[in-house]
Amino acid sequence: IQKITPIQHSFQTTPTLLYPGCGCDILIPLLFIEKLLPKLSEINLLFVDHKDNFDLIKTVLDDIDISFSENNNILSFYWHNCLVSLTFTQGDVFTMPLPQFHIYFERAFRIMKDADQTYEQRIYQQLSSDGLLISDSGFQNLSLTRISIPLELSAYQEMIAGIKR
Repeated sequence: IQKITPIQHSFQTTPTLLYPGCGCDILIPLLFIEKLLPKLSEINLLFVDHKDNFDLIKTVLDDIDISFSENNNILSFYWHNCLVSLTFTQGDVFTMPLPQFHIYFERAFRIMKDADQTYEQRIYQQLSSDGLLISDSGFQNLSLTRISIPLELSAYQEMIAGIKR
């Protein structure tokens, strides 16, 4: 992750990041955002998983001494200089209505999404204009302005990052 180069990108509003199949992985998306968008001062995270990993996410934050507040199942905390609001939704990202979002983050999700041939196109449709897509697999045939990102960050050697145009 140290090899990620920052990009110049601004959002009109506080960006929302969608992370399907997140498990208890809170640190990797935070590290990606920190490296790619170091000037970001606030972000909303929408984590979705079919298992309720909310308590595990809180445990990870506690283990690394990140203090947080919780209000109506929303965690608020600072990751360096960025205010983070994390909402965890237990559900099936393939069947639930997808909100608009500004950043899509995916990691180790290939096996799940291979069963739904329309998934990547639906994600692309819900990604806002000038939205940022970060994935370790897929999304090769979509209209994105590619961002240079090390392929070794993907177990599949297919790391992709880009901005929707």
